[in-house]
Order: sequence, then C-alpha cells, then structure tokens
Amino acid sequence: LRERLRGKTCAFVGHSGVGKSSLINALMPEAAQAVGAVSEGYGRGTHTTTASATFDLGGGTRLIDTPGIRAFGLGRLTRSELIWGFPEFEAHPCRLRGCTHTHEPDCGVKEAVESGEISEFRYDTYLGLLAETT
Repeated sequence: LRERLRGKTCAFVGHSGVGKSSLINALMPEAAQAVGAVSEGYGRGTHTTTASATFDLGGGTRLIDTPGIRAFGLGRLTRSELIWGFPEFEAHPCRLRGCTHTHEPDCGVKEAVESGEISEFRYDTYLGLLAETT
C-alpha cells in the first residue's frame, strides 16, 4: 500500500468504524490517531474521528483521515435527475418515453444489461438509488 500511495495525496473515506484511522496508524504510527473499541454487536469500531486531519508520510505522500460517513442520502434528487449519474444508459434508447428501466417493455437499458453492454453492478446501483428517490 505504501508503494501505491507514494507521491500522492490520499483521503481515507468510508463508513464510521471500518478502520480508516487504524490503517493510517499502521502506515504511520506517529500519527497516533484515536481509534474506538470494536463493538461486539456490530463487529466494527465506534465513531471516533471528528475532523479531517492531514499527515505527511514523506516523499510527497500525504494521508488524509476523514470522519466516518454515518449515512448516505440522495436529498431531493428526482427520478429524472438520477439518470444523469448513469450516462452509459443514453446509448440504449427505450421504446417508451419516460422509461424507468425497471419493468417497461422494450427497455434498451435492460436489454443492454442482459447482453453485458451495461454492467449488472451499475444497473443494480441504479435500481437501489431509484428506490430512494422522491
């Protein structure tokens, strides 16, 4: 990991308690980032980091420890705005205008997923986010 980070600035970002600060401490013990005890119920650390901090690892390498993400939300994103995050869908037109790419017949996006032109992971991500929109 040290070699891959060399000469770069790298921010450690992720959910609370997954080990971002522990990883920085392993790479740079002098950083002495506080870490919480592992929760028996959740099997991960508790939220400890409260502000971002930058550490100079030397050789032009900087590490940024960030507070954990507790939740992710789309705010007030509408279904029609969500599609902007999936530009690969544009190359696969649908028969119906306003297609949600979920259940409609002759959906170019669903056909592209079935043929492997659009990854199932991206499509599943779209469906998950679509379920959270207004």
